[in-house]
Parts: sequence; structure tokens; C-alpha cells
Amino acid sequence: MRKLPLHSRSPIIHYSLFIILTKNLIHTHPLWRTLEIIPGALAWLTFLVPVLLSFFFPNLVASFIIIYTIIWLFRSIKLSVNLFRSYRLVKKALHTNWQNVIDLNDHPERISYEIKKLSQAVNNKNSRNSASPKIKLALKETQKLQTDLVMLQQKGQYKKSKELVHAIIYVTYKESYGLIRESIKSYTLSKYPPSRIIFVFAGEERDQQNVLEISQKIKHEFGHKFRRFMITIHPQNIPGEIKGKSANATFAAKELKKILDQEKIPYDNIIISNFDADTVVHPLYFTELTAKYLTTIDRTEKTYQPTHMFHNNIWDVPMIMRIIALSCTFWRMAESMEQDKYKSFSSRSLSFKMVIDVDYWDTAVIPEDSRQYWTAYAIYNGRHKLVPVYCPVYMDAVLSDTYLKTFRNQYNQLRRWAWGVCDFPFMALNLWYHPHLKVSEKIRRIGEFLKNTFFWATGPILITFSGFIPGLINADFRNTVLAYNLPNTMSDIMLLASGGIFVCAIISLILIPKTHTRNFLGRLSLGLQWLLVPITSIFLSAIPALDAQTRLMFGKYLEYRVTEKARKK
Repeated sequence: MRKLPLHSRSPIIHYSLFIILTKNLIHTHPLWRTLEIIPGALAWLTFLVPVLLSFFFPNLVASFIIIYTIIWLFRSIKLSVNLFRSYRLVKKALHTNWQNVIDLNDHPERISYEIKKLSQAVNNKNSRNSASPKIKLALKETQKLQTDLVMLQQKGQYKKSKELVHAIIYVTYKESYGLIRESIKSYTLSKYPPSRIIFVFAGEERDQQNVLEISQKIKHEFGHKFRRFMITIHPQNIPGEIKGKSANATFAAKELKKILDQEKIPYDNIIISNFDADTVVHPLYFTELTAKYLTTIDRTEKTYQPTHMFHNNIWDVPMIMRIIALSCTFWRMAESMEQDKYKSFSSRSLSFKMVIDVDYWDTAVIPEDSRQYWTAYAIYNGRHKLVPVYCPVYMDAVLSDTYLKTFRNQYNQLRRWAWGVCDFPFMALNLWYHPHLKVSEKIRRIGEFLKNTFFWATGPILITFSGFIPGLINADFRNTVLAYNLPNTMSDIMLLASGGIFVCAIISLILIPKTHTRNFLGRLSLGLQWLLVPITSIFLSAIPALDAQTRLMFGKYLEYRVTEKARKK
């Protein structure tokens, strides 16, 4: 049984009914298995009930299908708008002088002068040209920075950048030297000085020979650039652990804690980044992360979520995998515009104090990212949120030796991501028994979780096939006006929804890095590939999600599988 973490400076609320992290108790809760069944049951009922009702109430079924499609239309419009907003913020972040933000934080006495200078530029009639909007924006952001720093000082949370130390937990298992080297090289080329980063090379005992060989090469080439270079070997077969990223990261973090305690570095001065082996950072990532951490109120209760772009090998993978990689990128970008829906995912950063408060990463579950989110949300009484870091980190799309193997690995990866549905009993019980959350907040959060898993598993399948159900099953219905108009109505609605695909195609042409080997036809194919979205959304989105929910419904729990990554160049 994992105990609730205690920390003398932590705002954690302790109470007898709160079952957070008490694994043995929570799995014996009488509603646990029922809650595991609910997401999959909702999805399958949505498929089966229209078929049964079509025998007796075909008009009702047709109305449901139209309403569902209209809802999907509005979801598509909202996603497109949020994607465009997120793209603009990414573009803005890449042109922001984050070091200047850090300098102003360290010297707040300069802010008044900076505001005065910008105000004069805005009011100067001669400056009213194309640069004026940028100056106005800089003035607004500097004024906000001043307000934030005053509040941080009032709360006793003000820090200077020299107090902070970054730590990277780099989890690896059987990755190639070339892939690992490219990732770690990007950390040393960062605009943020790597001499202020503690690097933890976290390998597995069952891959020990490979880990030691590669880590020594990496240490020889890059080790001297970091503040400290650590190598940890996670022992295998520890009771209560499953094979996966979370167990390795937890072991590495505990080894790191020993060093921090020896050097007496406060946990809230450590920003820890938990990275997958293929994570390559933008040169500005750590600088923006530092600026955001310094200027965020209650910074230790937040997770700092980068923008994931699966671009490292995007030109090497088959077209269908490229669509999946870009779809995942755009899905996360759009979600960053809605704080209540934005959850922890894959590579991310957070305060080491939070790591201690939530008892590291849960070593007994596969979706450690979402599980850590709900743990922190409950422990911090609903105050836990994600702070978007718009300077991206770049990751690999799925690629293997053969097309069939690549497809299978892609399916397994998406099913593993969809396995986050296993968090439903955990979050529902912990939120429901939480004494400091409003009932309306509990219901809203639980309902939002179910809604997202529901649409993920059912949307593409229902939209593609449900329009034919009433007419195929009920012969009398075929002769009605509604039956005649139903396919055309759905077609018109989905034509409007396809505008979202057009937005994705345009942004993908802008975001994907250009190479000298890709001519005009290659770029054109990048836009035209989005015509395959109806196929990929069924076979590499809805079906993996439905697979995960069905397995959970029947208690066939998923085992962790490392997704194979490769690069042709």
C-alpha cells in the first residue's frame, strides 16, 4: 500500500474518507469494478441501442443521429478555432525574448522604466506603424509581469532565477545510441545554460549492458556540460511495480532526491522534467519554462506542459502514420486552449516539491501522466492546473521495419494512450469523497471525463455508419421523407465539419520542417494526405479507444509495451 505523502510545507489535506493513493483500499471499493465498466458500456450501448430501436422507433433513431452529428460539427469548429489560437501562441512564444522576462523578474526595479519606455513608444505619433501592435503587446505583458511579481512578493513566493536548478529524468529502454544522442544534444544546445541542469540517465536493469555502454558514451561527450550527470539502473521485479516508464522515473527521482538532500537544495527550487527518450527540445524551451515557473502564482502546484510535435522523423514515416502524428500534435495544441480539459501528457515539467507531494509517479499503472494529474488535482483541492509552455518539444512518430509492424505499433501506442480510461474509477471515487470540492465541480469533472472518452470511441464510427442503420433495419422507414433526407443531411453537416481538416492541412504545411529533399509535390502530398482522415479516425483512433474501454469493461488489463521508434536518417 502506498501511503499518502507527507511534507511539512505541503498544503495537503488529510482525512479518513479520502482514499487517494491507498491502492489496496481503493481496489476493494464496492463501486470500483462498476466504474470500470461504465465507459465501455456507454460506448457499446450507443452502438447497440440505435439498432434495436430502429425496429420500433426509426424516427427517434434518425433524430438522435442528426443531433449527434451536429454536436460533432460544433466540436470540429471549436477544435479548429482552438488550434488556430494555439498556433498563434506557439508562433508568438518562438519570437518572445524569454531571457528578458527572466532578467526583469530578477530585477523588478527595472520594470517601471521599461513600462515608461514602452508607453512613450505607444503614445509617440511617429511610432504608429506596423510595429505598434507589437509594442502595445509588449507593454501589456510587462504590466502583467509587474502585477504578478507584486502578488508573488505579497504571498512570499518571489524567487530569482539563480535560485532555480533544472533536473531532467531521461527514461530509456532499448533505444538506439543515435536517437538518444540527438535528444541529449538538444539539451546541451539550449539557450538556457546546461550547467544549471542535473541530468539523470535512467535505464533498466533488464537492458543494463546497453544502458551502461550508451550512457558512458553520452557522459564522455556531454557529461561535462551539465551541472551533474547521473546514471541510474532501475532494478527489475520490484514488488508492486509494473514494467513501464513510471517505475523507472520514480526510482531515478528517489536517487536524485538523495543528491538534493545532500546539497540542501529546497524542493521548490527544482524544476524536474520527465522526458521520453525521443524528446528533443526547442532551444528556447527551458528558457520559457524558467520564465513561466518564476512568474506563476502557486508555482509548485502546477504542471508545465510543453507543446508536443511529433516531427523528428515525420518525413520518414508512411503517410497514414504521418496523419496520426500530426493529429496528435494538433489535438494537444487545441486542448491547451481549454484549461479544464488540458491534462498531463508524456514529456512534461513540474516542481520537485509536487513530485514529493504526490509520491512520485504511480508505479502500478500505465497512464502515469494522467494518474499524476488526478492525484495532484485531489491533493491540492482542485487548484492543480497545467501551465502551457508553447516552445515545443519534438518527438518521434511511430516507425518500424515493415509497414505492417509500423501499423501494429501505432495501434498499440494509441490503445495505450486510450488506456487512460482506467483512471475513471480512481478520479471518480477520489473526487466524490473529497470534502473540499463542490458537488457541482465533482459532477462536472466526472461528466467531462466520460464525455471525452465517449466521443473518442464512438464519434468516427457513428458518423460514418449510423446514417444507414434505420433504413437497413426498418423497411417501412425507407419510404419516409426523413429516410430520404437523412444521408443528405448528414453529408451536408459533415461537409461543414471538414473545414477543420482544411485548417489542419494549412497549419501542417507551416509547422512541419522543410527539407531540401522535399519538393513541391512532397509538400502538396502533405496537404492532400488529410483526405485520409475519415479512414484513420476509425481504424487508428476510435477502434483503439473502443478496444481499451472494452478491455477495461471485462477486466482484461493492458500490459505496458514500449513503442518502437526509428529514424531513417
